[in-house]
Formats: sequence, structure tokens, C-alpha cells
Amino acid sequence: MARVQVIGPRPLLGRAIAFLQARGVLQLRAPSAATGPGGHRIVEPCAPGPDAAELQRRLEEAVARATALLGRLPPAPDGERAEALPDPASGDFAVRVSGLEREVAGLEARRTALAEERAAADRFERLVVALAPLRHGLDPALAPEIHALVLRPDPEALALLEGEVRRLTGGVFELESRPLPDGQMGVLLAVPRAASRELTALLFERGVDEVKLPPAYAGKGLVELLLLLAARQRAIPAELAAAEVGLERVAARFGTALGASAHAARAALLRLRAAARCGATRFAFVVTGWMPEEGVPALRDATRAELGDAVALVAARPEPAEWPDVPVVLRNRPAIRPFERLLALVALPRYGSTDPTPWLAVFFPLFFGLVLGDVAFGLLGIGVSLAARRRRWGGAAGRDLAWIALACSASAAAFGLLFGEALGELGRRVGLRPLLLDRRDAILPLLALALAVGLVHVLAGMALGVGSALRGGHRREAVGRAAKLGLLVAGGAVAAALLGPAPRALAAPAGVAAAALLAIAVAAEGPMAALDLVLGLGNVLSYARLMALGLASAMLAEVANHLAGSLRPAAAGVAAGVLLHAVNYSLGLVSPTIAALRLHYVEFFEKFYDEGGEPYRPFAATA
Repeated sequence: MARVQVIGPRPLLGRAIAFLQARGVLQLRAPSAATGPGGHRIVEPCAPGPDAAELQRRLEEAVARATALLGRLPPAPDGERAEALPDPASGDFAVRVSGLEREVAGLEARRTALAEERAAADRFERLVVALAPLRHGLDPALAPEIHALVLRPDPEALALLEGEVRRLTGGVFELESRPLPDGQMGVLLAVPRAASRELTALLFERGVDEVKLPPAYAGKGLVELLLLLAARQRAIPAELAAAEVGLERVAARFGTALGASAHAARAALLRLRAAARCGATRFAFVVTGWMPEEGVPALRDATRAELGDAVALVAARPEPAEWPDVPVVLRNRPAIRPFERLLALVALPRYGSTDPTPWLAVFFPLFFGLVLGDVAFGLLGIGVSLAARRRRWGGAAGRDLAWIALACSASAAAFGLLFGEALGELGRRVGLRPLLLDRRDAILPLLALALAVGLVHVLAGMALGVGSALRGGHRREAVGRAAKLGLLVAGGAVAAALLGPAPRALAAPAGVAAAALLAIAVAAEGPMAALDLVLGLGNVLSYARLMALGLASAMLAEVANHLAGSLRPAAAGVAAGVLLHAVNYSLGLVSPTIAALRLHYVEFFEKFYDEGGEPYRPFAATA
């Protein structure tokens, strides 16, 4: 990364901020707090303009209203002429959006009213059909009105309702009731118009479900009402379609403009906030930030072309004292880059420290294959991984995870060849033989293999720790770490000499070297260095879990094959064997993944990993 400063006349600050936002490569930082001879700051933070608060309010309101209105509109159809909107920071924008909101609200209200009318008409029509034929003997001079009700099939409730209606109307009413297909009771009441308002209030007070029709249906006789309902049922779909077309036309005319206005307002808000992070002197502005070092020449050329010679760009590498504040960009080859996903569970490494991604790319599949170690399972995983990448399942994250799975599956197939396993011992029937060891019988050699891999992994972590201490200028710490690294190697040599793999004569000189290195470690780091040695040995022993998980997988495969061959009928045995192999494969996906991640995060990372890095977030048009 490079520390970049863009310096120029104060009147050009706005243009400079807009230019940097368009380039989208510089992560801004606050101006330096350096002071001059009189104790005054050399560069002061830029003070907001007199109208900055009002401008921010307008922009925030523009974003909120444009986004909300766009969410209420359907996708824009083709063929309509798109119209522009005023600047989102202007008052004209608010006025124009208010008009659009009213237009959309009217169309939405019309659509809702039509939908409610159609639903009520459908219910009323079904009720009338269920109660047909209908007649009432009320005098037409009373302008009788029809009320449709849906009640529970309760004779007492119906009798109570009839008594209340009789009291309200003085006995001038007609009531028809009949069971409905859904198990409820349909009721039609014909009452004089003079009593209709009181009846409605009574039904509402008693919580009776009345099928309410719009006010346009009020005061109609039954026959007239049914004719009106039939006409409205034919007309409502067209009116609904017209309301939808109206919304689509608004979307076609202003959908693109609303999206662009929201985007422009967000970008303007970011520029306002960016200005507060810039510095200024009496006559000049200073914009400071971080960016990848290789992009500095292109940004310098673009700055000169866009802003002229009055604006200068100065770049320098950050000092070690600045490293904790420098954002982090992980740089790995394409084949290794997917393994950066495994760092998502921990904080990024600090700038200037070691990126563990290449080590993850080597050891994570190695540990996975050492545990699963089966040719059939490995080939199955390879096939699924390749299919996932070919079909682009899960987008970019899915492709990365499929690449990791492909590496792990290839490792499992390779270890399956070394162990001579394909669905357990079934591989033996097709001529597969162990090239390294049979882990079902050679338990101690398998344990030695797991511990040897663990020792290499821990030593690599300790070596990275030495390098990290040297880069940070901590020489005493580097000496202590190097001594502990050599001590662990010497201890491993002593163990190998005593147990047989190494010449026994190596034990004495290795022991002397271990004692000398222990003294150096204690002198450099104090008595706690001896405890760190014990912890380092414990870290190495933790890798025995790889042997245990791998042996459990091999034994479970053997049990599955035994069940398949011994259960009767044969179909049941085969089914049980297949099921147990599927369980073994599922466990073989989960167990080594968790174990490998734990060995990296706990045993490996603690030797060198310096977490707490800040992600690189350049100032761009969108946050």
C-alpha cells in the first residue's frame, strides 16, 4: 500500500473529491495532526460550508423518497419515453417527487378500492346464490336496503339477531337464512332505509361479519343490486388493468430517473462526508488516503489530466509506526485466492504481517485428505466440485468454495491411493493396495505420520513468527522465537533418536543443543519461554486428532462393508451398507473440515498471526 496525498488550491477541493470518487481507488483518512513551531496544526480539518447541513438534509430526503417511490412501482416496461428529474439537491426535485407520489398514491388507492370491491361483490354474490330464490314483502316506498351477513350456525344467535332487528325496525323487516357450503350460516336482511344506519351500528357493535359493499351500492333494491353487481364484475378487471397500466407508465417514465437520482444523492452525501475528512490550510486543500502502490502512477496521470498542474499527487510507503492504520489487501495467485474465504472466520491480518492464505492452501487440503483418505469419496467430491464450478452454483463465493472442495477431494483421493482404500477394503477387490501404509493395522505408524505433519506445521508457524518479529523490528523477540523453534527441532531429533527412526548417536548432541537453546530462549523472553516449549509440544500432540478421525472413518467403512455382506436378505444388507457409507461420507466432510480449521486457527496462527487489519474500502460512488 502507499500513503497518497493530493494537494491543490482550496477552490478545487470539490472537483478533486468528485474526481477521486469517480476513480474509486483511494481510501480516505483524516488529516495529520502535525503541528508547526507555534503549536498550531499545519493542516486543519475542512470546516463544513454554511449550507452543508441543509444540503445533507435534502440529499438524505431525496434518497429516502426516491428509493421508497421506486419500490412502489412495477418493473418499467419497454417503449415508453423516459423523463428526467431535477437535481436531487434542489427544491424542484422535492416538488416533482411530491407530484409523483400523489399520482402513484391515487393509482394505488384506486387499485386497492377495486380489489376490495371485487372481493366484497364475490362474497355477496355467492351469498345471494346460496340463499336464492329471494323475495321480500317490504313496501318499495320504504326504500328497503339489503344487508348480507355470515354467522356461525347458532340458532340462539340467529334468534337474538332477529329480535334486535325487530326492535330497531318495529317489525318491518325480512330475514332469510340458510347454511353455506363452508359450514357457516348465510343471512340476508331487508330493512327500511331509515333503519339501515342503526342496523349497521348494531352489527359492528356485536362483531357480526357483514359483507359490506361500497357506498355506490347503497339504497338499491335486490334485483337492481344484483344487476349492478353483475355489471361491476364485468367492468372491474378492465379498471384494475387500467390502474396497473398507469403505474407501469409512471415506472417507464420515471423509474430510471428515480434510480439515478437516488444514486446521485448517495454519491453527493459521500462527497459531503469525504470533505469532512479532508484537510486544509489557508490557501490549499490536502486529501490523504491509502491505495495499492501499483495504482499510484495511473492515478497521478489521471489527476494531472483532470485537474491540471495546480494539483499535485505525492505518494510514499507507510512507516512501520503507521502499519496498524493501513488497510489490508490480500494478494495471492488465482489458484490460492479462493482459500482467502477460510480467513473470513477470523479478523484480517494487520498490514506488514504475514498472510497465511498460501499456507492454508497447502495444509488445509493435506489435513482433509489425511483424515478422509478414500479414493471413492475423493472421486465423488471431485465430480461434485467440478459440477458446481461448471454450473456456477452460489456465484463467486460458490466457485471459491467449490475450488477448495476440489483441492480437498483430490487430496482425499491421493491419500486413498497411499492407504489402499476405496469404500474401505472394497478397493482391495479391484486390485488396490496400500502404497504407504494400511491405517487399519498400522496404527502407530499412522500416529507418527500425523505427528510428523503436525511438527512440520507448527515449525512453519514458528518460522513465520520469527520473520514477523524481524519485520516489526523486535529483535529480542525474534531471537527468543528462533531459539524456541530450534529447541522444538532438537527435541524432535532426540525423540526420533530414542524411538528408532534416527541414529541413536544423534540423541546426545541434540540434547546438548536443546539445553543451549532453552537457555537462549529464557534469556530472551524470560522463564515463560520454558512454558511456551511445553505448549509447543502440546500443539504438536494435538495433531493426533487427525489420526483418530481418519482411523474412525476407516473403521466405519469396514463396518458398512461387513453389514452389506452379512445381513439377509442381501438387498437389506446392501441398503444398510450404502446408508452407512453415506453417513461416513457426511461425517468425512464435516469432521476433517472442523479439525483442519481448528489446527490452523489455534495451533498454527498463534505462532505468528497478527490480527486486526482494516479492510480496504476505497472512496467510490457507492458505499
